[in-house]
Amino acid sequence: MTTSAQLQGFAETAIGSSLAGSKSIAGTHALVTDEHYKHTLGIVRQLGRQGVLVSVVAGSKESLACRSRYCHQVILAENGSAESLVKTTLRAVQEKHFDVVIPVSYSMTMALAQRKDQLLPFTRLELPHYQTIGQAADKLEMARLAQRVGVPTPRTIRASERDRLNPELPFPLVIKPQREFPRRPPIHYVHNKEELSTALLELSDPRDGSAGSDLIVQEYIPGRGCGLFATYQNGVCKRVFMHRRVREYPATGGVSSCAESFWDSTLESHGRRMLDALNWHGVAMVEFRQDDRDSEYKLMEINPKFWGSLDLAMAAGADFPGDLCRMALGQTLLFTDQYRRDLRFHWPLSGQGDLYHVWTRPQSLFAVVLDLLNPRVRSNVWWGDLGPNLSEMGSLAARAFRPRKA
Repeated sequence: MTTSAQLQGFAETAIGSSLAGSKSIAGTHALVTDEHYKHTLGIVRQLGRQGVLVSVVAGSKESLACRSRYCHQVILAENGSAESLVKTTLRAVQEKHFDVVIPVSYSMTMALAQRKDQLLPFTRLELPHYQTIGQAADKLEMARLAQRVGVPTPRTIRASERDRLNPELPFPLVIKPQREFPRRPPIHYVHNKEELSTALLELSDPRDGSAGSDLIVQEYIPGRGCGLFATYQNGVCKRVFMHRRVREYPATGGVSSCAESFWDSTLESHGRRMLDALNWHGVAMVEFRQDDRDSEYKLMEINPKFWGSLDLAMAAGADFPGDLCRMALGQTLLFTDQYRRDLRFHWPLSGQGDLYHVWTRPQSLFAVVLDLLNPRVRSNVWWGDLGPNLSEMGSLAARAFRPRKA
């Protein structure tokens, strides 16, 4: 097992490498949103270890990031609704000094970007225009942009245009939301026209019965998920990082429960081409699948915000949260593609983490246990900051002993 001393050394090495050539951000005041995400916890820990005073806007002090020793202050909203959290954020920056506000979820990223004019007199918000964020989050629009800039992409149509399926899109097919929105339906995989019709009927709008009003139908790409992660400053790329998924939850395809860093010039070129075309600012993830049939990287979507596997990037020395702080302080970043390659990271206790993966694919148990015992595999279990991890264990136990529905 990895010892506390090893974890301490790993963390210090990663932070040290990420800060090489950069000015200290110690003493910066940062306000972070979306306290319940595992990567929000990662941001709080990463910045807190560098001496940043991190406050968290939260609906509850019992949430994950609020339990971290690196959380300087919890600013409670009346409840956890987006409206309440936005209102609390706006009030907080007017009443106290914050050098930068860092939203994490898509809903908060978009909401605060739309209120940028209200925030900028008091603080910094390193985001592009909200219309650019909305454009990047539109999978159909990004598939069209990819075609224009020469990035491979799965064949994609609106679900309402499904009459064009034959012979344009061969089965199996994927049905997914065209845009980000709260409580969006899960991804569906269909293998014939009957399954497609049934799935679209189930997903139809109950108000008017229309099927696929905000859904796309896309060619299924067999292969492994990969991503290009970047920091941009006023349209110029300043940092890149790449990972590939090892395990996911659910096992059929979802978020990373285990991933590893790597580098590939083609993946970097494709991802940067997309973000260059958007004249990006801030952080973003460009997600691909490497097609088993031809080894090409095919665009899946752009995540115009922080992403769930952020811990891996930070452990490898890519200090994305620190980039936002430095930009907020007026620094011009230098480009870097330096990070530790072939570093494996997993989330053993987190919601949608490796133990959840095992529930959907029990045959992975041996591989998960090997990673737990391998001192070279990193995780978000910090012996010096166990409060959040104990909370994760409690959630796991509650789920394990929850009565199953008949």
